[in-house]
Amino acid sequence: MKVFISVDMEGISGLVNWKEPQEKVSREMTADLIAAIEGAFEGGADEVFVADSHALGMNIDISKLPVGTKLIKGFPRPYYMMAGLDESFDIAFFIGYHAPAGYINGLMDHTYSSSSFFAVKINGEVVGETEINALYAGEKGVPVGLITGDHALYKFSKPRFPEFVEFVITKEGFSKFSGLLYHPEEVRSKIKETAKKVVQRAPQIPVFKMPRPYEIELIFLDSLKADIVAQMPFVERTGGRSVKFTAKSAELMMRFINTAAILAASTKLF
Repeated sequence: MKVFISVDMEGISGLVNWKEPQEKVSREMTADLIAAIEGAFEGGADEVFVADSHALGMNIDISKLPVGTKLIKGFPRPYYMMAGLDESFDIAFFIGYHAPAGYINGLMDHTYSSSSFFAVKINGEVVGETEINALYAGEKGVPVGLITGDHALYKFSKPRFPEFVEFVITKEGFSKFSGLLYHPEEVRSKIKETAKKVVQRAPQIPVFKMPRPYEIELIFLDSLKADIVAQMPFVERTGGRSVKFTAKSAELMMRFINTAAILAASTKLF
């Protein structure tokens, strides 16, 4: 049994702001992650691969993780939050995930780039990182079995996922940078217990799907970002702050979104 874990920061227990000290961010991310890894191994996993998926992917110290874990770290890298995932994996976990940009009471809400995107749509439907990454995994035949994050993430994403996908709520947002925190030890106990259960029933969990081809619309925070991304081949300008791209596969979708985020962030040079 081979488990892939993508770990982000915003949905981690105990955190409410991007300005929290990096030492604390790393400590809390690592603690939630360890709970998921230990649960996976107890559930029968033979291998666990982790993608450090917040910011530049420099948050997790491999020496702090259980023996037998492999870590994908650093940036840039292909497919960013899902780097290293292939068809050999049996199940994926998303740890510390969050609601998409603009979702009410979502702690540190954003979609891939807080400095670039106002919204991301696939086939006309607003999606977050959870749905984008699950679609990429699903096309490789890998189901997402465990998702942890704040209550806003649960409200947004739970209805979109198949039966048997487990969510662990880590905290509740009052605003973008304030919320009600649950005790981390209670959250981590639940993560470990749920991870174990998910690994044990991985074969029953269906993959996440959306109809192909994927029509991706990116709505930016300002028109300059759209000016730049619209120069990419096969990209259609659809408005002052928006572009559209049609992808035949989730791999192309992921490459486009990640590249567009980097190009849009380059406007800080102007």
